[in-house]
Amino acid sequence: MTLNEPLPPELTGRDHGWFARYRRFPVFSPAWAAGRIRSLGLAALIGVLLVVTPLIFWPPDQMPVGGLLHVCVQLFVPLVAGPWLGSWVRRQGWPAAREWAALMAVIAGVVLAVLAFHEYSAEPVKQWLAEQIGQVDEQGKRKKVVMSIGVTIKSPDEAASSPAASAAHGPGGGLSPEIRAANGISSALLSFWLGGGAALWGWRRERHGLAMLARERELAQAQAQRREAELKLSVLAAQVEPHFLFNTLAGVRSAIATNPAHASAMIDQLVDYLRAAIPRLRSDGSAQATVGAQFELVRAYLGLMAARMPRLHAQVHAPADLLQAHCPPLMLISLAENAVKHGVEMKLGPAQVDVLAERTPDGRLALSVLDDGVGFSDTTTGSGLGLTNIRERLAQLYGDRACLTLKSRPQGGVAATLTLPLEMS
Repeated sequence: MTLNEPLPPELTGRDHGWFARYRRFPVFSPAWAAGRIRSLGLAALIGVLLVVTPLIFWPPDQMPVGGLLHVCVQLFVPLVAGPWLGSWVRRQGWPAAREWAALMAVIAGVVLAVLAFHEYSAEPVKQWLAEQIGQVDEQGKRKKVVMSIGVTIKSPDEAASSPAASAAHGPGGGLSPEIRAANGISSALLSFWLGGGAALWGWRRERHGLAMLARERELAQAQAQRREAELKLSVLAAQVEPHFLFNTLAGVRSAIATNPAHASAMIDQLVDYLRAAIPRLRSDGSAQATVGAQFELVRAYLGLMAARMPRLHAQVHAPADLLQAHCPPLMLISLAENAVKHGVEMKLGPAQVDVLAERTPDGRLALSVLDDGVGFSDTTTGSGLGLTNIRERLAQLYGDRACLTLKSRPQGGVAATLTLPLEMS
């Protein structure tokens, strides 16, 4: 996201009044800086006006012009300079570490500049203003006025020795070192806050929150893609199963009249297949998404095909330690169907289909369907719709961590291999 875009509502909330509306934007962004200057500047201006309004009734020679100027510098210089310089830093697009260091340097520079004015420049500026408006005594020194906002309680002795009653002049204004130190600390803290010092922690929280939100959204997107892929599996299964069952039942009906024993064997194989397939169709697929469950389904399918085509011989084998490994449903059975349809059915004479599971040298899971059928031809190039769907589903579920490869075998036929991350269910 850019600096000109509001932050996600998950980080900033949804209800913002006029005063805090700037908080919707990234910390130290131009919109954030402009909104903060507008909101806090208005509050500071109202405060200054409340102090200045009673002074219009004072005699001109007693008007604390220098003190008011000092207050305005203390309030408005850090309020404007800190956010403005911070937004300049953020517009540079520096790495996070450099940006953080630059923001801290900006805030520290603003605080030091205000303290330098308070310590070294305030008194000369007040003296110059006093000379311009005639608030000087016989020696040419400015007439000092003590500004006090609020309630101040003093004893008579303290009042008699206060700076207003003291004839002492100079850079310290007649203040004791302790009071000057306390004023400096309070001035530094006020400048730090007005300049955006507290927003430095907001900058860090914002970056952490954006990173966490990005991870949560990536996870939600991956889960949505996985649910979409599983939904496609269910839809595909609902489309394939009736067609497959109708063909099988038609074969059983034909065999009843000519070979009742063969028809009985086909019914037994169909029952085994339905026993393996129906739980998958009734569930969300998670319970059947294991190597063991998928191999059971493939074994039942190949047994049924062998009953329909006695020349077909099939072997299905998976090591015991891989039976609980995760395996997306319907992919392996699709490869077995392809081997029978495009390899075995188009071959004359005996045919063999082997389904194997093994670990690869790099620790992944390899599921292979091997046939000795007719192999690739002009019409079977390994780029059909079913194989394309498998590749798309693999990309949705695993990204580049899984693949489907098809190779011609030296003895004839095709080797189709699913390579997946080895994840135990």
